Amino acid sequence: MSKFTGKIFWMILGVVVLGLAVWGEFRAGSIPAVAARVKDLDLPNLGVYRLQTWVAALSCIAVYSFLFKENPFYRFFEHALLGCATGYSCAVVMRQNLYSQWLVPIKKAIVNVSQNGWTGGDAATIALIFAGVIGLLWYFQYSKKYFWVSRIAMCISLGAGAGLAFKDTFNQLIPQITGTFKNVCPSEYVMPGATLLDRFYAGCENAIFVIGTVSVLMYFFFAFGNKNTIVKSSSKIGRWYLMIALGAFFGNTFMSRLSALIERVHFLMAEWLLISQM
Repeated sequence: MSKFTGKIFWMILGVVVLGLAVWGEFRAGSIPAVAARVKDLDLPNLGVYRLQTWVAALSCIAVYSFLFKENPFYRFFEHALLGCATGYSCAVVMRQNLYSQWLVPIKKAIVNVSQNGWTGGDAATIALIFAGVIGLLWYFQYSKKYFWVSRIAMCISLGAGAGLAFKDTFNQLIPQITGTFKNVCPSEYVMPGATLLDRFYAGCENAIFVIGTVSVLMYFFFAFGNKNTIVKSSSKIGRWYLMIALGAFFGNTFMSRLSALIERVHFLMAEWLLISQM
């Protein structure tokens, strides 16, 4: 397809889509489903609802236009999305963090100290002022002369983040490690009330799990430079387990993306173009 033919194709496609959208607007007021969706709003509110639908539909089409090639239409909505997300994030941080978790507790603590005297809890809360001062040190990055001051806040943030990440990782890995110790021959004491057949099935599942865990570990630790037959065989089994797991992860990711695509197509067809109400 030549460049001129491609432009003609997209112009015709845009005119067709725009025509369907305009036709849908004439039908929007007379469709019961739209009236039920907006809960019988008056005409101005119905117009606002349709305007929001148009903005959402154009944003969706702009994002998917990147599949054809990068274009100014896509870049405009990309920058708009980044700007809106940044502004929304700043508003959330200001309201939920700085105001609710920093300014309000400090204000209450100061009032309580002025009325009832110092207590341990109030002193710890007022100490949050130092956290605000440390946070303000980040803004020294805008100064070439005093840029080094921002490194203090950076080091504190990295240290605290590394400590919290290690704690979370440790709390996640320990249950996973202990969960790998499966009983391949579960007794009636382990599974009270279970029949012999149920305990046999549970033992088979646990055996498959244990074999997979051990073989994957063998694959990572002894995959290269080892001529032992048992180790090489275990490594091959571990590789098969890895391929199955990665395939399942990929399939799950693909299905989630496909579900998002189906939802967006349904939005464009039903909410914007109102084709489902024809």
